[in-house]
Amino acid sequence: MRLFFLSSIFCLVHLTVWAEADLNYREFTGSNGKTITAALLDKTESMVTMKLKSGRTAKFEITKLSEEDQAFVRDWNMEKDLFVRSCRGLTIRELLELRGYESFKFIISGNHIFVDGMLNEAKARFMIDTGAGGTVLDVKSATDAECEVGPMDQVIRGIGGEAPAAITRVARITLGESILNDLTVLSADLFRERKNPVRDHDGIFGAEFLHQLDAVISYQEGRIFFRPDLADAAEGEKDGDAHLEFRIFRTNDRKTFKGNVAEKTATAVTLALQDGQEVQLPINRLVEEDANFVFSWTPERDIFLRKCHTLTTQDLLELRGYQSFIYERKGNHIFVDGTLNGHETTFMIDSGAGTSVLDLETAKNTECEVGEMDQWIYGVGGKAPAAVTKVNKLTMGRAVATNRKLLSADLYEDAPEDYARPFGAIFGADFLRELNGVVNYRENRVFLRQD
Repeated sequence: MRLFFLSSIFCLVHLTVWAEADLNYREFTGSNGKTITAALLDKTESMVTMKLKSGRTAKFEITKLSEEDQAFVRDWNMEKDLFVRSCRGLTIRELLELRGYESFKFIISGNHIFVDGMLNEAKARFMIDTGAGGTVLDVKSATDAECEVGPMDQVIRGIGGEAPAAITRVARITLGESILNDLTVLSADLFRERKNPVRDHDGIFGAEFLHQLDAVISYQEGRIFFRPDLADAAEGEKDGDAHLEFRIFRTNDRKTFKGNVAEKTATAVTLALQDGQEVQLPINRLVEEDANFVFSWTPERDIFLRKCHTLTTQDLLELRGYQSFIYERKGNHIFVDGTLNGHETTFMIDSGAGTSVLDLETAKNTECEVGEMDQWIYGVGGKAPAAVTKVNKLTMGRAVATNRKLLSADLYEDAPEDYARPFGAIFGADFLRELNGVVNYRENRVFLRQD
């Protein structure tokens, strides 16, 4: 069959059959002005392969397209195209768990997020805090868990000033499959200066371990994700994702299997394990979440996921409408630039802050309406006075918040006069929740989506 287009003859070829509904047809224009409706299937440096409306496939030189369509072909990515067409309905959880992450449904209380685990052999609840450079245990919980708590001759600093702390040696912290061994952290009274405190957590799980475990925090799904295989990896030992093509499956009798679904029946599943072995399990032996995963698994979806496995989390989230920001890391703190009332401002991303807080000097310099200092905010250093502050407009990328009342406090009260203030505001969990925030330590990015 001869097909005259772009003053040349297509070379008709046979490729893998694609479902008609899967393909994105568009109109392409040749350098001679003639048009054809087709869908991209593949490309090389010089050639493009398309499926025509007739059902046949054709291969021809990219240079025979118009300049606009040549640019489209150059930007086109087969894996992204597959994802948008066939995998877009997958949740962030599914996408990450298929890459070897383990996820936890976190508990939200007062915008703080908590995950249950173990402190040595004792059950413990940890507050996940991206704003905490290091992990800090409540001294009472550390003592009760038989940690080796030293004298209170150290100091920790935060909102509220300074507080005494003790060097503390911990045999292990366990969160699911992630086990952190032989740790040295600090302990302090996390509830000091609070009247009748509710001791609702045993420690603050800080950014040093979030970074080590390549944590991903997704507010939309209410989950935090860790890479268990990195629990004992030293800085610089992390490798790529090639070994991450497995998922963690749990059984009702507390056993775990790392692998992929190879096949299934109505009642049983065969898992291809990470070590090359296979195991067959009754589906009803799996915990409910993993059983539901198996029931919804299809070979077609699995094929598409594997064909998209080189996409980064950035690719996957941006294809779902998120905007991303590469953050600046100083110590273990993470910073993203934005604006307050049109003035450029650096924000510290802090999941441990239930509400966003402005530095008092920054609030005044950015024309916010600062009220009386008749409020209180609490942190690891105790409490500090604060003022209700009206912000006309706060932006981070395309995300915009208008006419908001936040709190302002002197975030640098104890700092020297010549101290270079690294940030002007704390971007807290209130905005992270509102904007469906995702914090990704592996790719050093924060993602927001304003629905």
